[in-house]
Amino acid sequence: MTALNTQEPTFEDLKLLSEVSQLLTLLDLDSVMQQVIRLMSTAVGATKASLFLHNEHGVDWEHIFLARDLAPDQSVVVVSAVLDEGLAGWVIRSKKGALVQDTRTDSRWHVFPDEHQPARSALCVPFIYDDRVLAVLTLVHPEPQHFDERHLRLTTIVANQAAVALRNAQLFHQMQSQQRQLEIVVRNIPDALIVLDEGGTILLVNDTAVQLLEAASSESIIGRTLHDFARIDRVLRPAQRIISKPSGDYWSFEARSEKTLQDFLVTMSRWINPANSTSGFVLLLHDVTALRDLHRFKDEMLRVVSHNLRNPVSLVVTASDMLANDLQPLPEDSDILQFISIIKQSTDRMETMLDDLLRAETSSWHKVNPSELIESILKEFRPLAARRRQKLDVQVELDEEPGIFMDPMLIREAMVNYVSNAIKYTPQGGHITLHGYLQEDRFCFEVEDNGIGISSEHLAQLFEPYFRIERPETEAENGYGIGLNLVKAIIERHKGEVWVDSQEGTGSRFGFWLPM
Repeated sequence: MTALNTQEPTFEDLKLLSEVSQLLTLLDLDSVMQQVIRLMSTAVGATKASLFLHNEHGVDWEHIFLARDLAPDQSVVVVSAVLDEGLAGWVIRSKKGALVQDTRTDSRWHVFPDEHQPARSALCVPFIYDDRVLAVLTLVHPEPQHFDERHLRLTTIVANQAAVALRNAQLFHQMQSQQRQLEIVVRNIPDALIVLDEGGTILLVNDTAVQLLEAASSESIIGRTLHDFARIDRVLRPAQRIISKPSGDYWSFEARSEKTLQDFLVTMSRWINPANSTSGFVLLLHDVTALRDLHRFKDEMLRVVSHNLRNPVSLVVTASDMLANDLQPLPEDSDILQFISIIKQSTDRMETMLDDLLRAETSSWHKVNPSELIESILKEFRPLAARRRQKLDVQVELDEEPGIFMDPMLIREAMVNYVSNAIKYTPQGGHITLHGYLQEDRFCFEVEDNGIGISSEHLAQLFEPYFRIERPETEAENGYGIGLNLVKAIIERHKGEVWVDSQEGTGSRFGFWLPM
């Protein structure tokens, strides 16, 4: 303690250090700053004091205590000038206190023209924590030589002690600010958010969750268990079952509320706090009611349309049968009979598709030999290719393939789209080849042609919905640009991938692969 002076410390010195140590119990940053100003100003007899926080990004403009009453914009000007040209800037750069016995003779003191009662002596000390300047305190007096070396040593020691309290309050203030920001974010999340502990007790909810649970406030929910609300509405029952027997760290499922008639996509994951070995679950319920209503409307329309299409399809089938009977004298290899056979095959396929649409399930998955699909497509399109004088070949290497798990109707539709496009965009006399082969753990299907081809600039857009290339040689071909997009959707639903390789004027090679 002899560092305070060459003599023994006074009672006032010890009292000051004791009061500074009590600042460690304060966590409010503004209160700590005000107390520091009061204690140190009293100890050295300063008439005015300025204190502001400083960090690696510059001044913390939210926490500035100036000796002058200034508007916020003027405060910025004053502090910036002091940091650039004044005593406080010198202290921050040198990381040590400074004593100015007469401001008129010290170049480090910045004088403002509008000062009515300029200071004549000044004392400035940094608050250093972990070799970083946290704050700068400037004490002034209207008389010269008011402060001496003892005052500088005393304020330096006090600043070193107060820096810890200042840092604690600063960290607490940052934590509170982050907590408020988090609360604002959580409160304004459009999805319902529920945070639970490991036993299913609710720890946190946002406003959307309060509305979903039809509670008066978040306070009336926190502390209760998810089981209490799961008994009321089944939308939370899957989550309750997971909590009772958790397996894994992430879950996703759909649920419907009986009370609000809302559909939700629910994502659920674990949270773990390694600091105190606590854990729990986070529930996020995304409202997909509008989307599900649209899907239900779509399904209903599909059922209506598929039902109404049965009559015209049946008429086409009956007419083709009657036409085939009337043309019995014709030889079996007659083009007319082949065309009637194509009509019959196409209507049979349409009836099969209508049956699938009328079923409650959207698809029927089972093991299928892809060779049979390719063969049926070849048989269906050979008459059409022959009419355009095109050669339609097949190269299949799948003899030992026991079958691939797929929806055969959808995969056949994807294959048909590739083949029909190849026939459509290959000139008369062209050559089209269907390839089917295995590559590691994948089944690959390709349709290769020597048709008009596609320029490289359009390849990336081919599988986008409603995209069509406007070219003179294709104007006569009808289409809406949805076929290839449908192929892409089908293949991705089977966890596969589509591709295309084409060169304008040379031909194209469209393909896809499916996992085995």
